[in-house]
Amino acid sequence: MPDYALELSFDEVSDRAIRHQWAALQAAGLPSQADHKGMTNAPHVTVVAAQDIPNESVDLARNKLALPAELTVRGLVLFGDGPRVTIAHLVEPDHEFAALVAEIHRGVPANRYPVWTPHITLARRVPRAKVAEALDVLSAGEPLGTITATRLRWWDPVQRSSKTWPSRLSPRAGRATQPGSGQSRGLQHRPTHLVRHIPRPRRLP
Repeated sequence: MPDYALELSFDEVSDRAIRHQWAALQAAGLPSQADHKGMTNAPHVTVVAAQDIPNESVDLARNKLALPAELTVRGLVLFGDGPRVTIAHLVEPDHEFAALVAEIHRGVPANRYPVWTPHITLARRVPRAKVAEALDVLSAGEPLGTITATRLRWWDPVQRSSKTWPSRLSPRAGRATQPGSGQSRGLQHRPTHLVRHIPRPRRLP
């Protein structure tokens, strides 16, 4: 069964910038996230993904993750060690935000990726022979610099539905938005041109 997930989604400007890169890859005839038309296919950073996410971890994310949050784009990263790889932007939150995500992860024993590598996926299953071409396409555009995360999203693979909670007060933002109501599983109630290659972590049993 696919994982439940808590994800960060972005403001309109950031979302549009990522989709522009998806479109550029697609126009070049390369694999792209733009090829996927599912309702949940939107630019995002996964906070945690697992077969079971306890209520307490969802509550911690909803109540403590300060949004909007600026994520610095550090460069491009490759995931996978087979004939096809995933291309993504590696992003970096501030220390306080990263520490809170680490706390959330400690409360999810079934966490698919125990070590958080925050990233925004641009293309999956890219043949290794096409990686250089894809990087050229991405490098031709404007550097992203920073991305603004504004909402926390919950994905339920059983119900095939998502729920979004808007921004809470962030010390870096001049305003606060009250979070929406909703329940989750368990509540019943994921400017440099640095490229790193990270093998995909194995899924925990």
